[in-house]
Amino acid sequence: MDSRNRIRIQVLITTMGEAMTEGEFIRFYKKRNLSRSYKEVKEKIDIFWTVLLKALDEDGKVLLKDWGAFEKKEVAPRKIITPRMEKAGLTRAGEKVRFRTGTGLENLVNGADADE
Repeated sequence: MDSRNRIRIQVLITTMGEAMTEGEFIRFYKKRNLSRSYKEVKEKIDIFWTVLLKALDEDGKVLLKDWGAFEKKEVAPRKIITPRMEKAGLTRAGEKVRFRTGTGLENLVNGADADE
């Protein structure tokens, strides 16, 4: 990733109701694909995010058929108050990446396609 895309993107990958950190996801991906190299897995994931962010910069939306959609969304500044502050402050405006699940992913996670 280049420096303009180095803005920290928090991605929560939920499995069985629990959020995974990036390191946990890398270990899960490495084990699932029977890869021996942590570095190789990390490079593959970084390539995915680099390509995804580049496509979002160009189009603003990336659709994965029956899986979901990544969208770039503008976030307005918000008024915040913390107990240590004497007066209200404002957060910075920015952009965030949003993922909406598709029906295929929902069915897969909920087990609708599983043979019972």
